[in-house]
This record gives sequence, structure tokens and C-alpha cells, in this order.
Amino acid sequence: MKIEKLSKGSFIKTSIIVILFISIIGVIFINKSKAKYRVTQSIQIVNGTVNYKVPDLNVLALYKQKTEGDTSESNYESITDVPTGKYVVNTDKSYCTIIGSDTKLKNKMTYNNGEISININKKGTKCYVYLDIDPTMSGTELLATLKVNSTSEGCPNYEDAPSVTSVKSSGSLFCKGKDNDNKDTYYFRGNPTNNWVKIGNFYWRIIRFNGNGSIRLIYSGNGKAETSGTGTQIGTSAYNSLANSAQYVKYDNSTIKGVLDNWYNTNLKSTYGSKMDGEAGFCNDADAGSSYWFKPYDRIFTNKKPTFKCETPTINLYTTSGNSNGNQKLTNPIGLITVDEASFAGGLGSTINNGYYLYTNQDYWTLSPDYYSSGNGAGILSVGSSGGLAYGAVVIHPDNGVRPVINLKADTTFTGEGTSTNPYVVSVQ
Repeated sequence: MKIEKLSKGSFIKTSIIVILFISIIGVIFINKSKAKYRVTQSIQIVNGTVNYKVPDLNVLALYKQKTEGDTSESNYESITDVPTGKYVVNTDKSYCTIIGSDTKLKNKMTYNNGEISININKKGTKCYVYLDIDPTMSGTELLATLKVNSTSEGCPNYEDAPSVTSVKSSGSLFCKGKDNDNKDTYYFRGNPTNNWVKIGNFYWRIIRFNGNGSIRLIYSGNGKAETSGTGTQIGTSAYNSLANSAQYVKYDNSTIKGVLDNWYNTNLKSTYGSKMDGEAGFCNDADAGSSYWFKPYDRIFTNKKPTFKCETPTINLYTTSGNSNGNQKLTNPIGLITVDEASFAGGLGSTINNGYYLYTNQDYWTLSPDYYSSGNGAGILSVGSSGGLAYGAVVIHPDNGVRPVINLKADTTFTGEGTSTNPYVVSVQ
């Protein structure tokens, strides 16, 4: 057999082909492997300053948490593929071996529904990634976890104007009603223990999930969860500075609106303003009812038929400027509870109720107009210190409490369980 000597050029060409063939076979072998390591070609390298190739980041070890909250080593299982679903990288446990030394890459790894990104600036050999079950849930996901009670279980009828003729002072109901545009709204009634929310250092109670999916909250403490006393409010104030016209029941340029705006600008706007929903709005229903009463009085005290719908919304529904509904007169998305919402929650006109979650042993304002007469001036309905729904509070009365109400966007994310000791905590991001 005659052996011919390869020319220098042919030798180089043949060598390259052999090397490429071996490399391809090697990559196929690794991809086919059933070991716990995943080849790093599946890793997205973010902001890397080195030109990477397969040997630089050889393999990736993946571990998935089995039980939420348990970060012991035994609670992780080895997996071969990046999972889809709700996971987050455990940056305390995850690391890469960089040039022979273990280096923790805190805040360098991220997970997003089946993809892992690693931000590195040195060549390495192996990365270990631990994925924890993501404990956060959106407002929409939170609503889906709550059991909706039926009328047979004690909820008012699901209709446009259900009758509410008795208080709800104990137990907890989660009921369904009708909101603006005939959309479904879901509200807490009685004395729930799972409607607590914490935003920064402030505690709130969920009143309801609005028809557009946003979440309506009422203030209930600074630094701790308050259920009664002055800690449930940000202070006291007159509703307005004058009472000699029916116009002074309106939220426009009212004294209490100034108090709420100042509090919002100081405590929520910079950090949590992007989470606020400006479309759900606040109903200041100032339509005329019978005699010198406004419609909210007629609904609650005469007919006992509260509603979540805001009549004449282009005038009475206060929304922030730039939105597609309401009167768009607000600069800040903050207001007060309506007397109708207080009735659905468990209150009744002029009836003691110290058992439901809106009872605080304090008198505090609602946003619902009461009456106007030339002899008595303008009045606003309130939640009384006995827990009953009260009328007769003239707008210039200075001693009623101020309990802010806000609406969080439906996609706001939370952790926690909703109790006073482990509330739903609003994520900052």
C-alpha cells in the first residue's frame, strides 16, 4: 500500500475538518446526555465581556425546589431542562465556578419562564442554578384563589340593586355583585381575616375587586394592623370649609381632597404611584334624590338597595386625568369609601354593628352626599362610631376621621397570606 505525504495545505484542511467533526459529535453527545447538566448553549449571556464558546461554560447544573419556602438542600431535585412556570433564581444558593474557584453571583442570574440569563465577565467552567417556587401572585391570580359565596350562603342577591336589610357582624363572606358597565365585582362582607394588605409601612383592608380587575383598599394602620381607634385613620378633617351650597358635597376642591392629596404625595406617589389604577375611580354621587336628600341617602336609608354602580359617571365618578372614563378631574388616584360599599360590607343605616371589618369605634367620612337644605347646610354620610351608617354630618364638621381609599392595578404582585400577621405584601418592583 502506497502512502502519500500530504501537502502542508491539505494537512491543515484535513485537520480542520476532523476537529469540526469531533466538535459536532461532542455537542450531539452532550445534548443527548441524560445527566443533570445542561449544555451552556442554552444559556443567554448578558453583558459578557469575553468571547464565549462551549468549553468556557461547559455545563449547567439545574435544581428545582419541591416545596415552597423550604431552602434546605434536600428540598431540591435535579432536573435536565429549564422548567416553565412560576420560579425565581435563588441567588444565595446559585453560583458559577470561575477559573477553579467557587464564586457566588448574587443578583447575576435571572429566570423568566423557561430561560435563564447569567451576567458574567470571566470565563468559567460550570454554573449551578437553584430555582425556587415563585411565591408572588398578581391581583388577578389572588382573586382566582378566593372562594365566592352564594346567596344561599348569605350573600346579597346578585343583581343590579340587591336588597341589604340586615347587618353582617360575624363570619366572612366573599360575594359577587354588579359594577359599572355591568361588570362583575367581588367584595368582602362581615369580618374577614384574609383581606389585609401591606404597602410599604401602611396596612390596608381589601374592600373589593372592581369590575376592571383593580383592587380597592381602605387604610387601616401605620406600622401595624389596626382594627379600631384613631390608628385606623390618617387624622380628622372637615369634609369641606363651607356648607351653604349643595356644591360643597362635591369632591372637587374640597378640604378633605386636599388632605388626601397631601398624604398621597408624601407617602405613596414616588414608590407606589405606578401601581395605582386611575380608571376605577371614586363615586361621589351628588344626583338629587327625594326632597332635599341625595340619592345615596335614598338608597341606604329609604330603599335599602345599595349599588356599586355610579350614576352619571361622567359627572360623579372621579378618575384621574387622561383616562377613558369618569370625569377625569383627579390629579391623584385617591378618595374615600362610598356608603354603598359600607352597606355591602355589613353596615346598615342607623344600626349598631361592632363586628364587621369596617367598624373602628370612630366616626369617619364616606364620599356619599347626604342632603342639602338652606337651614342645615350640606351634609355627607359617614360610618359611625357604633359601626352603623350615619347621616346628618354637616360638611364643616371637623372631627370625623379620614380613611384613604386607593385602587391597585390588577397586575400588582403580592406575597403573603392576607392575614393581619402575614398580609399580602405589595412588591416594590
